[in-house]
Formats: sequence, structure tokens, C-alpha cells
Amino acid sequence: MSQQPNLEDTNYKLQTLSDLPVPRSQAKKNTSDNLKHPFEQVFSIPSPDSGYALKLIKKYEHFWNTHHKKKLITKIISNLVIYQASLVGRGPTKSDIERVLEVLEISENSIGLLNKENLQLASKETIKGLHLSELFSSIDVDKM
Repeated sequence: MSQQPNLEDTNYKLQTLSDLPVPRSQAKKNTSDNLKHPFEQVFSIPSPDSGYALKLIKKYEHFWNTHHKKKLITKIISNLVIYQASLVGRGPTKSDIERVLEVLEISENSIGLLNKENLQLASKETIKGLHLSELFSSIDVDKM
């Protein structure tokens, strides 16, 4: 036999609905903000996609694991993988990582386009690797 909950008997007054109107919000709408086109918005907002991209990238970290800027390189690649996937409107996949590594010419022997100048430029950006996103155009996505 199951145990009944231990509830105390009390006499609460039931609330009745009032006939008064519902108060309206006093907040002012900011009409000075223009709507942004989706391509102008930041693509590296933390989301489940970014965590999944980092999980997929772990298999390829041995390419740049010995480099002294390995954390920066990981951030750049993850941002570009998310950007690559967002061009087609889906989450990141293994093919996106392979595409980013191919475009950046990263292999076991070389970090490709992530030379000293590009790494310095990326380290100053708030979204690491944003300047490299121009390498990925919508024309390239159609080839996939």
C-alpha cells in the first residue's frame, strides 16, 4: 500500500479574479536599432553546436598540439567550423572540420595558413579567426 502525502488541512481563502485591467508594460521600445541581416550577425555565440564542434575537433588536435599557440589555433578552427556549418544552416559535422583543414592547408607537417601574421591578427580579434571566414563563401558550400 502506498503512503499518502502528509498535508496539513488549512483554510486558505481562494483568490478571486479582479475586474481591474491588466497593467501594461511601461518599457519603451528602442526603435533606433535596425534589424541585422543574418550574415552580419556573430557566428560564434556559445551553443550546443560549439561544444559539439570542439568534441569533433579533438580527433584532429594532434596536427597542432606541439605548437605553442595550440589553444588559439583550436579556437580559430572551431569558430571556422561553426561558421562553415552555419552557411548551410545546420550543426557542425566531420566534413566541416575536414573542409576547414583543407582550406587552411593544415596537415600533420604544417599549420598551413595559420602563420605568425594570421595568428597575431586572430589573437587581437574578439572572435578568433573572423578575418579568415572570408575564405569560405557560399559558392564553396554549393560544391560540397
